[in-house]
Amino acid sequence: MDDLETLLLGEPVELTREDVERLADVPADMASAVWAAMGFAELPYGQKAFTAADVQALETARSLLDLGVIDADTLLVMARAMGQGLAKLAEAQLDVFRGLSGGMTVDEAITAAATSASDVLPKLEELMLFVWRRQFAAAVRRSVVTVTEHGMPVLAIGFIDLVNFTRSSRSWDSTQLERTLERFERDVSLRVTAVGGRIVKTLGDGVLFTTDSVSDAVLVGLDTIDAHEASPDLPSVRAGVALGPVLVRLGDVFGEPVNIASRLADEARPGSLLVDKLAAEALPEGWEARALHKRSVRGYRALTPYLVKRPD
Repeated sequence: MDDLETLLLGEPVELTREDVERLADVPADMASAVWAAMGFAELPYGQKAFTAADVQALETARSLLDLGVIDADTLLVMARAMGQGLAKLAEAQLDVFRGLSGGMTVDEAITAAATSASDVLPKLEELMLFVWRRQFAAAVRRSVVTVTEHGMPVLAIGFIDLVNFTRSSRSWDSTQLERTLERFERDVSLRVTAVGGRIVKTLGDGVLFTTDSVSDAVLVGLDTIDAHEASPDLPSVRAGVALGPVLVRLGDVFGEPVNIASRLADEARPGSLLVDKLAAEALPEGWEARALHKRSVRGYRALTPYLVKRPD
């Protein structure tokens, strides 16, 4: 395991916390704050758990502060965002390798990982850097063209979830469960990115996403509904879309439109999509948005949903 860790980290683990702080010339409180923000457990002094790359990372963080590009609070926000996002990516990648090592003993799996690490890791690293640059460019482009209100972007928020997923999953084996979730998340993701939107997060049996226009969000929802209704292997879905200013923080979105989109999806019947009043008014001419009876939902005493159908 020590050899495998060295391969994965790219360097031998031979430095302690005090070594890293001294070599990087960074105060202990700053080093601890950056390390924790990145999502790593605090390690005791005297334990050899670090490499020269840890020193370089702290030097890079300190240089950003010295240049005045960002302040200390912003640095920790960035570190936390990267830590959370890359932790999820690492777990997803590990799932792939688990599938490849099926049927192996622990020793065989470790040996296989150690054998391929030197070839696989550099390629994964190059691919991740490429994806990050592309995603960052896309994020900048979206921020430039998006309408803002009170300093917050005005976005269409969409929420799609699988109907009766908890009940159905009790009768599925792990293979069917994984296949259903993978297809659902993959297909919704492709539809969202095709219209220039962004997947914010997946919530087990649901997907939260944003688009610049209401019509794009509604099309994503209706196309997903149609695909599931046409396939006997897929459970029904329902969707909600709301429009308004939202707070974007660490890649997540917060605000009333997010809450309303979720409530609308909960209220929608299987195979249908509901929108709020602002979203209904923003739909292009030709779309049908029929107001339903007001209803009391969590956080809203009189929410009016609108049932949306495609243009004839």
